[in-house]
Amino acid sequence: MTNEHETETAQAIADWTPDPSSSGEVDDQIKEDVALEAELAKERKARDEQAEQFSTQGMTIEELSACIETLLFLSDKPIQRKRLKELLGEDLDFDAFEQALELLHVRTQSPSHGIQLVEVAGGYQLRTKPSQALVAHRLVKVRTERLSRGAMETLALVAYKQPVMKEEVDKVRGVDSSHFIRRLLDKQLVEVSGRSELPGRPMLYSTTPHFLELFSINGLADLPPLREIEKMIPASEVAPEGADGKRPEDPRVRDMRKMVHEMNGDKGSLNYDPRHDEKFLSEIRERVSGIMTTTPTLVALAEAVKAEKEGNSGQIEVSEPPIDLFPETKLDKPSSES
Repeated sequence: MTNEHETETAQAIADWTPDPSSSGEVDDQIKEDVALEAELAKERKARDEQAEQFSTQGMTIEELSACIETLLFLSDKPIQRKRLKELLGEDLDFDAFEQALELLHVRTQSPSHGIQLVEVAGGYQLRTKPSQALVAHRLVKVRTERLSRGAMETLALVAYKQPVMKEEVDKVRGVDSSHFIRRLLDKQLVEVSGRSELPGRPMLYSTTPHFLELFSINGLADLPPLREIEKMIPASEVAPEGADGKRPEDPRVRDMRKMVHEMNGDKGSLNYDPRHDEKFLSEIRERVSGIMTTTPTLVALAEAVKAEKEGNSGQIEVSEPPIDLFPETKLDKPSSES
């Protein structure tokens, strides 16, 4: 390896051409810089080869746990379980991987650790413990954002009914939700996930992985029960208690509960293919291209105007329009009676 390194360094120095206008001292410094670059390139290549040959064979559960912690620490996004295991090696025993993951979870739950292992958005991520929020704020200024009541209602409906059309959200809320959907799209909490098969093919909305990360939810199955949604409704809008001492359920919550029930009973799946949109647009183009842009009456009128301008006072003979003007229509010759 040393000989190869010396060969690459010598080659790099040989390829360098001195500047005639520079002094000898500057040439020596530049030559040294070129040699260092060649040496660094060699070291990077060696590290890449060592990383490819890395193996977890023979590691203890504690060592495996440390490897998992390293990977999660370097990632700014949750890493899925399957991807995490692939990074450690496809030959890694599954039971050993599970034990190492559980060990890391238990270890980070200790009060001596300021971070914790959480399962979120279908993967795993190291996050600051809520108890350390104040000290973390000294280093990182976190900008707090809040969603209005309308935005929270819209987001809740999308989360529980997805994929859902805007018209369905409007029906439950009783008002137009376009503004709030745009806001949620800007905040990357919802996204366009497809199109409905209804006339006009309205867009369908679903929540994003960022939504799961922001609300610390592992999957849609972990969404809170609908009774938690009632807490979003201001006290001034809660119906008063009846004669039986019970408070009537808010209509919006009832509608959402019904929608979720329908969603759970629907076992079908949405298969969205962007090519359907292109097919739909192609059909529209064909229909537009098939629309006739002229008629026999318009052709006759145009010829009459032309003849009048030319000073022709005789009877104007109406000719049949050229056949290429009507690619989709066959015209019968007018009878003499007409």
